[in-house]
Amino acid sequence: MRFPIFLCCAALVLMSCSEDAEAVEETPGPTTSDTPRVLVFTKTSGFDHNTRDESEAMVRQIAASQGFEVVVDNEGSAFETAENLNAFQVIFFTNTSGNTLTQNQRDNVEAYAAQGGHFISNHAASDGYGHSSASTVNGNGKGVWDWYAENVTGCSVRNAPNHTAANFPAEVNVQNNTTALVMGMAFPWNDEEEWYYWEGGYLNPQFQELLRVANTGNQSFDQARMTAHYWELPDGGLSFYTSMGHAKNKYEDPQFVQLIANAFEFMLEWDSLQRSSYNDTNIVLDFFEVIHQRFFADNHRSGSGSVQ
Repeated sequence: MRFPIFLCCAALVLMSCSEDAEAVEETPGPTTSDTPRVLVFTKTSGFDHNTRDESEAMVRQIAASQGFEVVVDNEGSAFETAENLNAFQVIFFTNTSGNTLTQNQRDNVEAYAAQGGHFISNHAASDGYGHSSASTVNGNGKGVWDWYAENVTGCSVRNAPNHTAANFPAEVNVQNNTTALVMGMAFPWNDEEEWYYWEGGYLNPQFQELLRVANTGNQSFDQARMTAHYWELPDGGLSFYTSMGHAKNKYEDPQFVQLIANAFEFMLEWDSLQRSSYNDTNIVLDFFEVIHQRFFADNHRSGSGSVQ
């Protein structure tokens, strides 16, 4: 999937009709260049899923298809300055459980988000910095950084128990098929995963549920629940989280790879649109939104956009 020519042309037509619209000076944000950059962060101080190599290989496969550069950080050094983070269009927190960043590094993440930066996160990323309101959560940085659970993952996994058994078979269905996030995927998706529980944890209601796993048992926390969601952040960036990604072989699963690939492409195209010098012209943005949604819905129905 590439940014639709008709979308760009339509915007230019509207802009030409608004001769009095003035371009605004934008606050410097994540660097834009011919080659977008993605930061893959894998550090953990909690349970270590040991999926670093697999997640990196998956992202590099996606990067080869979409044309972005990949930088991998296993220790947190990339977070030392806000300027360094702003060199990346997307930050991917993959299985990053526990308290992994210093106060300065956490501040830099928030500054990055304030400039319109994007976040992808998966599985144990919700087992770090548990929200202070999560009644069952203990340790792993609980209450240290509520902003993270509210804005990056949108959730904190419950504790004791945290999840089903590993490789538990369950059906996943799409809850919102109007976005590019489900393009090229087939539903229902019969999958095996370590399905996370949210009862007694935390869910930010601002996030839009994308995927839902069916009932996984007879306990109240086993009821059908979110397994992927997303949100447009207040400062213009996007956050996407999925609870999938426990096992090493997950990162070779075509459906899972397609889901993550869709998240990257959605964000990189959104980034291009949001950084238009005409983003103070409401009529143009409204038109973009209508065409944007129609384009994504049409592509979902056609089943195009799969990763090779």
